[in-house]
Amino acid sequence: MNKITMQAIANEMKLSKSLVSKALSNQAGVNEETKERIRLTAIRLGYRINSSIMSVSSSRTGNIAILIPKEDMEDFEYWGKVIRGIEKGLSEKSFSMILSAIDTSLTPSDGMPSCIQDRKVDGAIVLGFVPQSYIQVVQQMGLPVVMVDSSSTQLKFDHVLVENYLGSYEATRYLLDRNHTAIGFVGDIDYAASFAERYRGFAKCISDFNFEKHKKIKEYAYTQSRGSRSIPFNLLQLQSALSGPDKPSALVCANDPVAFEVMQLLTRLGLRCPEDISLIGFDNLQKCEWTTPALTSVDGGKDTMGSRAVLLMFRRMNESMTRSEHIMITTEIVERQSVRVIPDEH
Repeated sequence: MNKITMQAIANEMKLSKSLVSKALSNQAGVNEETKERIRLTAIRLGYRINSSIMSVSSSRTGNIAILIPKEDMEDFEYWGKVIRGIEKGLSEKSFSMILSAIDTSLTPSDGMPSCIQDRKVDGAIVLGFVPQSYIQVVQQMGLPVVMVDSSSTQLKFDHVLVENYLGSYEATRYLLDRNHTAIGFVGDIDYAASFAERYRGFAKCISDFNFEKHKKIKEYAYTQSRGSRSIPFNLLQLQSALSGPDKPSALVCANDPVAFEVMQLLTRLGLRCPEDISLIGFDNLQKCEWTTPALTSVDGGKDTMGSRAVLLMFRRMNESMTRSEHIMITTEIVERQSVRVIPDEH
């Protein structure tokens, strides 16, 4: 495989080589968003980045590996916030991060990054769904592992997770408090563990509300699989449901990209948001501010996830910890214009 150069990155992004060089060396004169896009493109192409100057004791390398599935590198906005949190936390401890994209179609013997194989790191922070076989190899090498936003069920690893269940519960309650009595959930619950947790939170909130208020909220579930990473819900199922007379007044979307797709579907069907159907997303991506109307969304504190992962990593490196720890990051709703308040009935 040919060595990836800065010029190759510049050509890929249609930018100047000097701009790429500045971004990869973290120099002034490049805005943060452009820096992150250049860095993530570099990683996707196979360029290795050391984010800060190495330090510390002779018994350590001063490096932490950041492992992420190659297919997730395209999701810049979501993972960029987590990576920024990790980078900031490591920099404060005078450590470097080595970002490596994992080709999940390969076995660990073929796809394990050289920084792990050559023991050039002191630990690994794993983002998203990296196959268990990779994580086991890292652990067998005696390196500490911290999982971030992973669907792994292995309790022996330290995890940093978003409160998916409670976040969705609160999003549903937000709609109920605005007098919506017919509410649906949109998202393939087999797509990711987070989607399944968010659906559980949605369903439990409606169940609790019905019990507390002695009401019968109409509950709709658009959770069929479509078999696509790009649109993780069944578009035809939802289109058919929203075309009929029996439809919800509000939808809880499993994440913001789902909500963006639903917004487009509403436009095609001649329905208005929020006048006809209100929407609430999850993740609070920047694009939420740009949609029409601006999307109300649940913020999961991605930068906080990154910084907490660093704290867990250093605890694992420096202390004699026998039990794994799970840190849950709380959520908050960011209000915009995609949810209407239904007037009280008198």
